[in-house]
Amino acid sequence: MVISQHPIRTTIFFGLICGLSFIPANLALNYLLRGPSVINLTLWLYTAGYALLLGRWSKKPILSAGFPLLFLFVTSFLVDSISAFYLLSLVVISWIRTAIYFKNPGRIKLVVELLLGILGGIPLAVYTPGSAFAWMLGIWMFFLIQSLYFVIFENRAIMMPQDQSETDLFERVSRKAEAILSDL
Repeated sequence: MVISQHPIRTTIFFGLICGLSFIPANLALNYLLRGPSVINLTLWLYTAGYALLLGRWSKKPILSAGFPLLFLFVTSFLVDSISAFYLLSLVVISWIRTAIYFKNPGRIKLVVELLLGILGGIPLAVYTPGSAFAWMLGIWMFFLIQSLYFVIFENRAIMMPQDQSETDLFERVSRKAEAILSDL
């Protein structure tokens, strides 16, 4: 049975999990490292997890995002500013999503990625999270904003399989019943 994927719902749920796990992840990494690299490494883990989700949705090899994630991992130890690393992770997510996994030339995608990057940077600029609770809310708000990408570019290839042999019999009958009911 093939389960249809819902990137909007999954992105929001993934953001909620990342927000709730922010404090335990920081406490665990704080035993290994000190300074801003703890939060940077936590943000890298969330970026890598989101890149894995994007790779699964695009049905492309997950290793194709290896270089941007490796670059971000190395910079997590080199950049002393949490704000600068957060903005760098915004750029890497846009790079992975637009240039690697969902290649579709056009200026609209570039403009949308730019707007999502600016909107994703607003929680950091406005609220300047100083506490762990503020970071939790900021991370969840970030993923709420990132889910707008799939709202704007609703990709039918991601949402439902195209091949009839891939779909479950129950799903096909359910879609036909919904079509009949919508015609009434």
